[in-house]
Amino acid sequence: MPRYSWFKALPLLGLLVTGAVAQAQDISWREKYFNPQPAEGDLNLPMPCGGGMTFRKVATPNTDGVIGDVSVVLGQEGSDQPYLNGLRRAFVSGAFADEDGGARGYFYMAKYELAQAQWDVVMGDACPEKEPRRRAFVPAVGQTRLDYQRFAEAYTLWLMQNAPDALPRVGDTRAYLRLPTEEEWEYSARGGLAVDQALFRAPLPPVPEGTPQDEYIAHGGTSSTGGKLQVIGSLRPNPLGLHDMLGNAAEIVGDPFALVRHGRLHGQAGGFVKRGGDARTPLQDISSSTRFEVPPFDILSNTSSADRFTGTRLVLQGLAITSPDQDQALKDGLDQLARPDDALANAASEQEAMALLDDMSDEALSELTRTRLAVIKETLNRGMVERNAQRDQSIRLILTSGVLVCGQALRRYLNALISMLTIQHDLDLLEQEARAAGDQELLNEVLAARREAAAKLQEIEEKAKADVVEYANLIEGLVDQYSPVLLRKQIDFIYPAESGRGRERASCLALLQDHIGARSVAGYSDLDEIADDFQDLALSFAEN
Repeated sequence: MPRYSWFKALPLLGLLVTGAVAQAQDISWREKYFNPQPAEGDLNLPMPCGGGMTFRKVATPNTDGVIGDVSVVLGQEGSDQPYLNGLRRAFVSGAFADEDGGARGYFYMAKYELAQAQWDVVMGDACPEKEPRRRAFVPAVGQTRLDYQRFAEAYTLWLMQNAPDALPRVGDTRAYLRLPTEEEWEYSARGGLAVDQALFRAPLPPVPEGTPQDEYIAHGGTSSTGGKLQVIGSLRPNPLGLHDMLGNAAEIVGDPFALVRHGRLHGQAGGFVKRGGDARTPLQDISSSTRFEVPPFDILSNTSSADRFTGTRLVLQGLAITSPDQDQALKDGLDQLARPDDALANAASEQEAMALLDDMSDEALSELTRTRLAVIKETLNRGMVERNAQRDQSIRLILTSGVLVCGQALRRYLNALISMLTIQHDLDLLEQEARAAGDQELLNEVLAARREAAAKLQEIEEKAKADVVEYANLIEGLVDQYSPVLLRKQIDFIYPAESGRGRERASCLALLQDHIGARSVAGYSDLDEIADDFQDLALSFAEN
């Protein structure tokens, strides 16, 4: 693939933007090439030479106003290389909000990997003679991270100078293009808010039942691409409508690499990071947490590192501080986060304790100060006891909710089982009689009843699947927030009451404890295993 020097991109960055590049402000490329799978919500930005690039919204709503963000757990529990992709807590947010007060806190991620045709029109010195064809929309690989950063800069400046209204506004500023952060990339690769919390933690985004991952991920297996890069949009999208986040070309992100150290990134910055695996990577080695360190320089050839299976994609984001007036709003937002929740019974005592601490800051150590320290300690202890009691009560309520959802799913599976064993059996007998007697009218009635029963059975099964997801979400929240020791303590606390309410409640609580343990070990809830356990339990009830 051709490599263009940075000098050829300079006309795009200077004050004099001339020639065919400057004149092409509308998209004239065929959408089937640069956006081969259009979808509602796509944002198409123009490019030089009549080109286009498509972006998708990635929502990160929060309740903390101007200083809010979304807490996510990245990485994978039980990883063979925890220093590469172990669990760590991170935070993600978006700069954009709809003017009508609708969606807020979102950013835009490129729908597809950066394609060679898109690279050429931004980094080349002239427009191609002909509109690029489909084969020109393979990922733009073989560049360095600095090259991709320069592309983002050049493309942003072209938009600012040629199509400024295409860039969304953020306060007094406009959005700009850059490489994604690791947090933005992995949050998007996992499916963001488009998937339930329990599914977000799984190694791969969810796919419809019976659909192979080969339809979503271009990997190195014989059932997939066999090590060949695919044209963008050849496969199905993830739940956010993004294509090839995993597989095809690995993707460089903007952050420097850092090791994972027990829940956080290590303080030493290393090389650069590529994510997602590529068309040579075996499927079993690809997950949303897959990340590798790449040295910026090749010490053997004494050149910058580049790889023919590594590309990138862009994000459209905005500045964090977008106006002078935002200063006070940010200060107020931080102050509000530091205040205790007024809805809590211990909020007043905490405020008193904080007021005492403020008084101490201006005083020298004295008997009075020591007395106040004792008061503070006692006040905080009382507050902690009350807060822990509320925490334990919340855990018990969530556990009880899990038991109730389990019971609801069991009853749905029992209804489905009864439908199969009785109604279907009766209909089979009636159909045999109608066919033997040659009674077409009766046969039509039987067939209509069979279709109605099948539809009803399908409805029951779909509701049972929804129960499984709701149940897994409850487990996800418990395991994410509380330790296994604390959860086991609360399970033991509610067991006598639940077992006293019948076999179903006791069995569901036992299952819940098993599923919490499995989630803690695996790092995600296996929905198929949960559904199988529910069905097995329902069958045991039916047999007894």
